[in-house]
Amino acid sequence: MSIGSRKKASKAHELSIETDISEPIRMLTELGGKKTPVMRHILSGVGTAAKSSVKKGYKEAGLGKRTGMLCKSIERKVFRNGKAVIVQAKAQRDDKVFYGYALAKGSTITAKNADCLTFQIDGKWVKVHSVKLPERDFVSSPVKAYLQTAVFREKLDRLVEKEIIKIEKKARENNK
Repeated sequence: MSIGSRKKASKAHELSIETDISEPIRMLTELGGKKTPVMRHILSGVGTAAKSSVKKGYKEAGLGKRTGMLCKSIERKVFRNGKAVIVQAKAQRDDKVFYGYALAKGSTITAKNADCLTFQIDGKWVKVHSVKLPERDFVSSPVKAYLQTAVFREKLDRLVEKEIIKIEKKARENNK
């Protein structure tokens, strides 16, 4: 099982989940299932569960729910070829700034159109030239932890059983 982060041009924080499902996939294809759709269904279920673990660990990472945009932006996406699923925090503001990535990987914010940044902290106005956001690992750590649990293995077993039922149902329909 391997997990790797990747950075896209859109600068959304993404985590690619690649887990060893080769044995269940081999078994399902031997039963008559088509490899790509079976892989997509299984990865979709795994990705949804991984997304849930990220949302549960959101507050533990030191993030609050002010507007809820960041938490709502956490999503999972399965590749068309069925070989991987992406868990990502794609929150953005004004269609320009992808702050999900900035919060996950850390970033430095500098004044763009003025000499300094001005904002309020605890009711006091502060002026600074730049602000360093610390890295907050709110996506990859919960996913890595989830993939090491028995809950993940149980979920994988349930997904495989569901696919077996679909394959058997289709075989019965074809034999009629």
